[in-house]
Amino acid sequence: MRNFIIGLLLTLVGIMGLMLLPSKQEPAAMPWEVTVMGDGNSKVLGIHLGTTTFRQAQLMLHAYGKTAVFIQENETPTVEAFFESINLGGLSAKIVLNMSLDQRQVELMLERATEARLQPSGAHRYDLNPQDHASLLDTPISALTYIPSIKLNKARIEHRFGKPDQIKPDPESPDTTIWQYTAIGLNIRINPTERSVLQYRSSH
Repeated sequence: MRNFIIGLLLTLVGIMGLMLLPSKQEPAAMPWEVTVMGDGNSKVLGIHLGTTTFRQAQLMLHAYGKTAVFIQENETPTVEAFFESINLGGLSAKIVLNMSLDQRQVELMLERATEARLQPSGAHRYDLNPQDHASLLDTPISALTYIPSIKLNKARIEHRFGKPDQIKPDPESPDTTIWQYTAIGLNIRINPTERSVLQYRSSH
């Protein structure tokens, strides 16, 4: 009996030890790991633009996104899901997903919005009601914006993405330049005093 108890205890200790061992996980996708898919759209952070739905994106990011209609002066209103802080591979960033909707759908959601807020950028944010939020779950993602918490300098960006196809000044911000990578549908906004903004868009 004594030997049986000792054997049982050793077995339990062994099982507990195995449970405490860290499980092997696939390395997190990084923002510079971009694949152009067969439809011509990019896949970044596991999200295939134009195909991956809001539901699938939340599962990939392991986070719940808030949704709202955003209206910027002189621009078309958009419906976006935003994640204030996502950590992938040790990098923390804010992520914004644009929903693929026609303008009439956006207008109806705006009419049913529950709350309006003025954003620091000057845009107006209108939070969606729960029914409209739920209706977006199977909507494809048309664009992804990645805003890292650390500032990316030009040398680091070029190291990760290579030389841009074109560099343009931002007409709305004289200190900002826009690096364009047309093959992967990426624009990177670079400002010496602000966080870099990486914007990936579907080709259609």
